[in-house]
Amino acid sequence: MHETEKMRQARHELQLLSASDPAAAANMLRYVAAYSIMLTGRRGRDRRENEPQLGGGFVLTHGDHQLCAAAAQRSKTDYIYIAFDVDDAASAPVAAGVFRQQDGHMAVYGNCRLWSPANDGRALLVPQGEGDYLGYFAFRPGQPMKLVDAPVPGDFVAGVRRANARMQRLLTSDSLRDVHREGYMHCIHNQGDEIYAETTRLAA
Repeated sequence: MHETEKMRQARHELQLLSASDPAAAANMLRYVAAYSIMLTGRRGRDRRENEPQLGGGFVLTHGDHQLCAAAAQRSKTDYIYIAFDVDDAASAPVAAGVFRQQDGHMAVYGNCRLWSPANDGRALLVPQGEGDYLGYFAFRPGQPMKLVDAPVPGDFVAGVRRANARMQRLLTSDSLRDVHREGYMHCIHNQGDEIYAETTRLAA
């Protein structure tokens, strides 16, 4: 179904309304921070040059993924996108994916799952594609994510279970309790080929 300009405006107004809800915004920021800690060992605010950027938003529809891909291409770094349901943003994310420049074009790896090793080390990000196994992404300090063309180094189901358990511990930890007090909302849009971002500090 073709999206008219009126429909697009209504969709964006719903997204802004959902993101402006303090409970939803705090939940999204906690998840982004927890993903960063699990994948890199530190918060996103401590990100170093060339390392992946992490962000949260709503499920990408009507070509919004192309805007994310263009933004990632312009920043010249991997972008890990954590997607929430616009009607229930105070709940767990429904998906995560990676936008990255690869072989001269932008690639998108969707439906990624967190996998944690038994030693509680850094988590891996595993794309769940259809058919062939896609390998996994591993964090490298000061570098883009490494795409490893191999199975995860252990039982997949057990690693996902460990990741889910650690995620819940982080979300309820004191270290992430007030993460929303330092967060910002970035509204990305385009006008022709130009990409713009409007930044608003979230309410404490």
